[in-house]
Amino acid sequence: MLAGMRSRLAWSSIAFLVLVSAGCSNPPDGPPRPTGTGTLGVPDAMHGPSTADDIDGDGVPNDMDYCPSLANADQRDVCTYPAEAPALTGDVHADALARLNFWRDQLGLALVTEDLEQSRTCQVHLDYLVACAAQLGGPFLAHDEGDCPSLGTAEGAQAGTDSVLSLGQADIGAAIDGWLDTLYHRLPLLHPGLTTIGVAFEDNLACVQYRPGTVEVAAPHPILWPVADSAFTRATFDGYESPCPTLDDPLAGGDCPGSAAIATLGLHGHRLANPVGHIVRLDTGDELPFFHLWYDGGPSATESGGYVEGSIALVPEVGSMLARAEYEARIDVEVDGTPTTFRWRYGIGSIDQTLGCDLFGAQGDFATAIPVTAASLNGRVCDASDFYRIRPPGTYRASLQYDRRVGHLELVAYDASQTEISTSVEHDGTELLTGIPTQGYVEVRGEGGTSMGGYVLVIEVE
Repeated sequence: MLAGMRSRLAWSSIAFLVLVSAGCSNPPDGPPRPTGTGTLGVPDAMHGPSTADDIDGDGVPNDMDYCPSLANADQRDVCTYPAEAPALTGDVHADALARLNFWRDQLGLALVTEDLEQSRTCQVHLDYLVACAAQLGGPFLAHDEGDCPSLGTAEGAQAGTDSVLSLGQADIGAAIDGWLDTLYHRLPLLHPGLTTIGVAFEDNLACVQYRPGTVEVAAPHPILWPVADSAFTRATFDGYESPCPTLDDPLAGGDCPGSAAIATLGLHGHRLANPVGHIVRLDTGDELPFFHLWYDGGPSATESGGYVEGSIALVPEVGSMLARAEYEARIDVEVDGTPTTFRWRYGIGSIDQTLGCDLFGAQGDFATAIPVTAASLNGRVCDASDFYRIRPPGTYRASLQYDRRVGHLELVAYDASQTEISTSVEHDGTELLTGIPTQGYVEVRGEGGTSMGGYVLVIEVE
């Protein structure tokens, strides 16, 4: 599906390799940045070495770091990534650009524009697939146009070869998300040299043509998937891909089994050798077993043929899936002969982010505070704080859990006269307050007064 483009350009600073990037300035004359509900992070230009306790090397320990994978020693709030891709409008071309650019923007990659000629020839190939399916009596998918030679065209066949294709997705947004959840179809869409694409969608057939719009460049920074410090990782690779990364011979054909989400590191323009990978579940310390590690320069036909050009892929064992937890990926590899370590974190949010606002009714001030004793409550901070009133008897403690990658919450305690008596200060996703008196109040609010998302609040007698 993907031919190799093997540039070997010099990296300006090997020390920059352990950084992740999520956001960059507009390229000259490029499209505007996508807008979202969060703030994209720009990493610090300089940082220290990556260590187990401080994987981004910014001097802030992992358990106190808003963004443990993204160097930001001043702790600015740069890991509030937009939780959802832009809504579909029904315009296939606009929707494809918006969805792909949303994900590229998360990775700090230059945004792409549409090339009308690439879109036209994409459509030519889809027209062939539709007509050939009618002739053969059933839908099918192919990059070439050999099954129905009387219907084929040279430009359609070339477009098919130069594109990622899918069959059965409901819309172009689902098709792009589906490609990104694979391996070999993900990498060309996240290539640092991708500048233009062609787009077509018809009869649940999707085409995004990338090859004519891709130039040979070195990666501006490591390209990490799943998105570093994101709480919205897909749990699985569902197996819908050919070539198939969960087979010993990906080019052999046959059924493609699924696995847990495949992690990839893009280092385009550099020589890679002797990679070793690990994915560890942080709450248990368990290591996720691997089926295989594919990398640019490896011995197989897919590796030497450019299917993982400039990249390293960690493929978990067949049948596995990610738990609702946080994971840390680590790859040790020789980059242009220099041993280098890359670490980043990602996961599946442990807190429900789908809850509605004001779940228990109006609770945005002291007068409408929800009365509670010992309880465990699921809530969501939206435009206003959530207030709870402590009912007798006793003195209470309150703990708060939230996904720090979605936003940052804090707890505030008040006495019965509504005077503030304490505020939590931890930032590792868990807040704790003690000594809350009977008839006092607990406020859950977004740090800085901003909208912040779901949480679990536990109130118990001390």
